[in-house]
Amino acid sequence: MAKTKYDEYLNLDLINEKAFNELKSNIQFLNSDSEKKVIMIASSGNGDGRSTTAAYLSLSLAKSGKKTMLIDCDLKNPNIHNMFDLTNDKGLVNYLSGDAPFEKVVKTTKLKNLSIMTCGITTVSYAELFVSSKYKEFITSLKEDFDYIIIDTPPVTIGADAEALSKYTDGCVLVVNAGKTERQTVIKVKGILEKANANIIGVFLNKTN
Repeated sequence: MAKTKYDEYLNLDLINEKAFNELKSNIQFLNSDSEKKVIMIASSGNGDGRSTTAAYLSLSLAKSGKKTMLIDCDLKNPNIHNMFDLTNDKGLVNYLSGDAPFEKVVKTTKLKNLSIMTCGITTVSYAELFVSSKYKEFITSLKEDFDYIIIDTPPVTIGADAEALSKYTDGCVLVVNAGKTERQTVIKVKGILEKANANIIGVFLNKTN
């Protein structure tokens, strides 16, 4: 039987596994009080490896025994469902808009401690859902049931979704493409996140030796 993309993510090569285990360990070290559960993965633009970082980090946390929820909040360019070979007919926006109950949109995986909520199919902008009381209640309830909630966000420079999402996150990891992202762009993104009171806990330098 041919390997799926999900199988590839379950079997990290040693270099990637070391890098993401270090990222996981750093987050856990900063989270010694077990209160910082919601981690937002951000970047300046598409192609920086943000979704890949969110996926690998979630796998690393789940493999270490942490009950983890990975949520795709990129309404414009959702990709998590492709990475894990999942359907995207129902997802986060369907739950927040009241079209589907939680149990219909959360997806379990082959990995015991990993659950995934895809974005769901969107035909209009649902960005206002991220500042709604239902989203706040949703995140609060997840914090009661999961050790970590990893949020894949839209690019910070495209719209205000990432800024809105930062309001209900405990920490933000900024993904930087070593061979592509310009220094001034990173500084700009950092400023945008800080203005939104995002708690930047670190930078993950991607696509470098």
